[in-house]
Amino acid sequence: MSAGDEVYFFHGGLGTLPGNYAEYTVLDQRYVLPKPASLSFVEAAAAPLVLVTAWEALYDRACIRAGQTLLVHAGAGGMGHVAIQLAKLAGAKVFATVGSREKAEFVAALGADEAILYKEGDFVAEVMRLTGNVGADIVMDNVGGPLFQQSFAAVRHYGDLVSLLLPDSEVDWKEARMRNLRISLELVLGPFYFGLEDRLARHREILENCSALMESGQLRLHVSRTFRLEQVADAHRQIESGSTTGKIVLEI
Repeated sequence: MSAGDEVYFFHGGLGTLPGNYAEYTVLDQRYVLPKPASLSFVEAAAAPLVLVTAWEALYDRACIRAGQTLLVHAGAGGMGHVAIQLAKLAGAKVFATVGSREKAEFVAALGADEAILYKEGDFVAEVMRLTGNVGADIVMDNVGGPLFQQSFAAVRHYGDLVSLLLPDSEVDWKEARMRNLRISLELVLGPFYFGLEDRLARHREILENCSALMESGQLRLHVSRTFRLEQVADAHRQIESGSTTGKIVLEI
């Protein structure tokens, strides 16, 4: 690559590495990739973190494969809407929990086979109904808190539960143990903290794969709102409200 090329990257934000709430940053060239021409700079800013996280969670942790069923919590969110698309590309059947009819339509447009309105009923009961009382092969927890333990009952025996959050210390693991669940935890920033060069190389490989999928129109990023850098506190409040569809982006 040369000076002036349009690029995007995934780097920093944990340990001693600087984050990305800045006008400028200096990177090792190994972490920089050509920005997909199909993405605006706003979309490109939203892409790397969720792409690598969702890919690792589903493909590397849960080993998703064709014919399996996946339940994605917060399916309309920044992580969930990418996970739905990656799971469909793997040939899986996808259920997604959402909080409104509007979000149900959004996830359906992304390929979700079923939208579960968690405010209107018991998501575990609905998953059991949809799977003939077997449970989902994989549950992806993008919410954490009590939902992590509640999800045990939605996973089939010997199935997978992958979470992006740290489980509470009060979690009762009995049902997970009785169901022989495989629990996976995903923290995509960990390799930066520990200096795991092999995993950082894997991040680049994942982004290269996702770039090709986006350029071919098989994968897309949805940005619902942008904030100016000085509005970063408002952006965090929006995220914490739990009502965000897709990604929000700071424009610098």
